[in-house]
Amino acid sequence: MDGVREVIERAKRREAKIITSVLTTTEVLESRLPAGMKNLIEGLMRRVIRVGMDIKIAKMAHDLRDYYMQRSAEFGGRTLGVPDAIHLATGILNRVTEFHTFDGGGTGKSLGLLPLSGNVGGHRLIVCKPQAKSPQLDLRKPRRDKTTPSDPSGS
Repeated sequence: MDGVREVIERAKRREAKIITSVLTTTEVLESRLPAGMKNLIEGLMRRVIRVGMDIKIAKMAHDLRDYYMQRSAEFGGRTLGVPDAIHLATGILNRVTEFHTFDGGGTGKSLGLLPLSGNVGGHRLIVCKPQAKSPQLDLRKPRRDKTTPSDPSGS
């Protein structure tokens, strides 16, 4: 998560712009977030430019889906789902330099996004995980698990 934190910090310093589709509002469910992520996501969304869906994005998303549908045999029968196509089209049309995601492997019939990096439906786009250039070192004292008795010998 250091990469996500660093992107947020870069956005705070106005060194980066974060752009996403309004679809993200529907996709991010608090009940599915790991502990501690709610505040991080809320902080992130305050610094995000949310792009509405229009006919250009819809057409580009259609074209991306069609591109991968025509080549589904090359991708093990997997294709690009509608939400992913909308997000990718939003990024491509807004000329983002990087598209950040953790979607590395397709599930079911859906393609993973990370393997598409470099060529997304014939468009040059870097698809990567948000990476920290300066990872944070956690120096907090480890918490003891209260359900496990400690070893009296000290080992």
